[in-house]
Amino acid sequence: MRVLVLGATGHIGQAVVRHALQRGRAVTAVTRQPDPPALRGLDVNIVQVDEGFRALPTLVRGHDLIVDAAAPYPLAASVLGSPAWRMAVASALDRTGRVLDVALSSQARLVFISSFTTLPRPDSPLRILETSWRRSAYPYFEAKAAMEQAVLESGLPSLIVNPAACLGPWEFRADSSSLVRLVLQQRLPVVMDQDLSVLDVRDLAEAIDRALAHELFGRPLPIAGHNLNLVELVGQIRALGGVNGPAPMPIDPRIAATTAFWTSAAFGAFGQSAPDVWRAVPLIADAFPMQPTPDQIAMGLELRPLSMTLLDAIAFHRSWRPV
Repeated sequence: MRVLVLGATGHIGQAVVRHALQRGRAVTAVTRQPDPPALRGLDVNIVQVDEGFRALPTLVRGHDLIVDAAAPYPLAASVLGSPAWRMAVASALDRTGRVLDVALSSQARLVFISSFTTLPRPDSPLRILETSWRRSAYPYFEAKAAMEQAVLESGLPSLIVNPAACLGPWEFRADSSSLVRLVLQQRLPVVMDQDLSVLDVRDLAEAIDRALAHELFGRPLPIAGHNLNLVELVGQIRALGGVNGPAPMPIDPRIAATTAFWTSAAFGAFGQSAPDVWRAVPLIADAFPMQPTPDQIAMGLELRPLSMTLLDAIAFHRSWRPV
C-alpha cells in the first residue's frame, strides 16, 4: 500500500506516518516545511507543498490512500457571519474541496481526520447554552462541521474519524501548544476543571487501520479514549514527570472560555493571533467524556494504559528538547 499523508509533521500525522512505516507501507509525507525535524531519519518521501496544495493532483498519483490530518482549524474569535468569519469557513471548505477532487479523480480512499466537536453531545440545558455560545464566537466549529459534511456528500469511500483529545509521543509543536510540555516546564498556572476523553495517538493510528479493514465508510467514526478530569490528568503528568512545586489552580471552564474569548478578540483587534495556550481553551471547554461506539467495540481496539501514554509522552519531550 502507498499512503499519502497530509499534515505529516503534526501530532496525528506523525502517528499515522510511523504506524504505516511499521506496517511496511510506502509513505509520502506532505508538509509546508522545507526540512521538518519531525521527519528526519524516517524512510519517507518528503514533499514540500504550498498552502493551497496546488501540487496535490500530481502527488497523489499511484497512491492507494490519502490521510488528511491537516484540515484547517480557524480558532481565532470572530463575529458570527462577519466577513472574517465567512472567509475562514469558505477557505476551509475550498481547501477540503481540493482534496476531495483529487481523491475522486485518483480513485484513492480517503481518511479525513475531523473533530469530537462535531459529534452529538450528552449535554445538560446549561451546557447546551455554553456550547451554542462557543459556536457563535469561533468559526472553527462551523468550519469543522462544514468540512465533514462535504466529505460525507462527496460519495467517496471515505473514513471520517472523530478522535478524542490526543496525547502521546511525537508532539513536534511549540511549547505553548503542548499540555505535557507546559506541565513539565511548570508554565501552567491554572487548569480547567473539565471532564474529557484522552486517546493515545498510536491507538488512533491503529484504529484507522482497523476501520479501513472493516470498511466503516460514509459516516462519522468516534474514537473514545480514557475518561477523566483535566485536573486529574495534569496531576498524573506532574506525578509521572516528577514535577515539584505548586500545582496549577483549578478554574471553572466558563471563566476560562470567557477570558480566552476576550483575549483572542484583543489580539485580533491589533491584527495578531492570541497565544496558542488561549486558542486551545474553546476546544477543551467543548470536550466531554466519550464511550466506545459499537463500531469501535467491533474493531477490537485495545487502548494503551493512560500511564503508558503519559510516560512515553514525557520521555519524548525530554529527549527531543530537554525541559
